[in-house]
Amino acid sequence: MEHLPKRTSLVIETASTLKEWIATGVLRDVLPGELQLKRRLRVGRDTLRLALKSLTQEGWVSPSSKGRQRWVNAQHPSLGADTNATKLPATFLSPRPTESVVTFLEMEDTRIRLAEQGRQVQFLAPAVFHLKQPDHHLERLVRANPSCAWILYMATDPMQRWFERAGLPAFIYGSPFPGVGLPYVVSNWEEAAFHAGVQLVRRGHRTIGIMEYYVQFPGVLREERGLERALETLKGEGRLLKFKDDRTPDSIAKSLESAFSMRERPTALVFTYTSQLLTCYSWMVSKGLRVPGDVSVVSLANDSWFDDLHPRLCYYRPDTQLMSRSIADRVLELVETGRVTKEDGHIRLEYVPGATIGTPPGQRG
Repeated sequence: MEHLPKRTSLVIETASTLKEWIATGVLRDVLPGELQLKRRLRVGRDTLRLALKSLTQEGWVSPSSKGRQRWVNAQHPSLGADTNATKLPATFLSPRPTESVVTFLEMEDTRIRLAEQGRQVQFLAPAVFHLKQPDHHLERLVRANPSCAWILYMATDPMQRWFERAGLPAFIYGSPFPGVGLPYVVSNWEEAAFHAGVQLVRRGHRTIGIMEYYVQFPGVLREERGLERALETLKGEGRLLKFKDDRTPDSIAKSLESAFSMRERPTALVFTYTSQLLTCYSWMVSKGLRVPGDVSVVSLANDSWFDDLHPRLCYYRPDTQLMSRSIADRVLELVETGRVTKEDGHIRLEYVPGATIGTPPGQRG
């Protein structure tokens, strides 16, 4: 429900924004202190005080008094039925200009339920995900795109922390970085990785490689932990190898070259995002490698085109309907109240068995 004032007449726009926040329930009961409001609105003290003076005169908030916070008046004026304040979109931020089929399915309930309110979900892929200090770029982005809620997908550590500091209504579609207190829903990557590791260990694999993006997202760290837990059952005889790439085919191919040039190369590879699979399969064909004859393959991610692979891929797929409902519940609560009271969600993934896990080379009877 919360957006930032436009820079036309700053005092008027700041007052208008505060009215919208009050009318739509983002601000209620005790008004936050001036320091917090300045940070959320990103305006100066004088601008804020003039805006609050206007709201006091119009009956929106109580007068200021020494040592006491202002209150939102229960019988405040109405903005009128034609206001656009309740029609702000929810903005989905992603590093990718085109989202996967799975992501769209998991956002379906959110889109439908927001549409019932006359809102839309707008998808943006700003060039900020690679920045170590994205603060100024995010400020401009937020000003240019007033939104009732921000859905952060694959957001970096600095991005998550900026949205939390800014006090904006934000929700993480994925895992928060350590110390970030924003609400979130995420697939249970650690348990899926643990299950994958157990399947491989039972077939005799002792050296497992994980293919991952070079940026350490919390979900990948959980996947590593799940595989490590599975290998711990081998009492020191197991080994997890980590191979990084930048999501480009050349980088993925170089990681594969590195993996297969090792003296004790991995006998199984675990993939963490879908585009790795296309490069992996084509690279293996070029090298004359067979799946699972020369290497076993498991994917923790999934996509609709996996059904067209041969041999059938072993992979994990989320409960799309449960994920979609969980995301929608939290985004709608954020839109309607400015906060999320539901517990953060960890959604179980379903194992889809295939024919890409075999016995390691050299161990066949």
